[in-house]
Amino acid sequence: MNKNFLPIAIDISNQKILIVGGDHSAWKKLKILQRFDAKVEILAKNICEEIKQSGVTYYEKTYHKKYLNGYLMLYSCTNNEALDRQIVEDCRQAGVLVNIHDKPALCQFVSPAIYRNGNISVAVSSNGEDVYESIRLRDKIKAYLQ
Repeated sequence: MNKNFLPIAIDISNQKILIVGGDHSAWKKLKILQRFDAKVEILAKNICEEIKQSGVTYYEKTYHKKYLNGYLMLYSCTNNEALDRQIVEDCRQAGVLVNIHDKPALCQFVSPAIYRNGNISVAVSSNGEDVYESIRLRDKIKAYLQ
């Protein structure tokens, strides 16, 4: 099934966002979200040192749907298809927007490649289909605007 994502800008400042997974892909997502002043928390059984040293709240626990309460959105960086499918179902029931890393078919939203300079943000999205092309175009726009 092809997705048709609406590109929007959403204020996530002071919003609780949960990242499930504690590896390098979770660390990269955390760094992006912190640029937008979100209250990001990490939930994973194993959490990398970069996340532990970042000052963010983290929980070294196994995922369970009981942890979803109060979050606006969730990013899953588990690389575990069965768990990701469970997370999608749980988030939909709990009213939490969900993004599954590198699996746009399971996502309710995708994150674009973003260039930000002051109050100006330029986002390039490929509808979750070609991330590297989105990044390439974002970088061309960035070079043009600098």
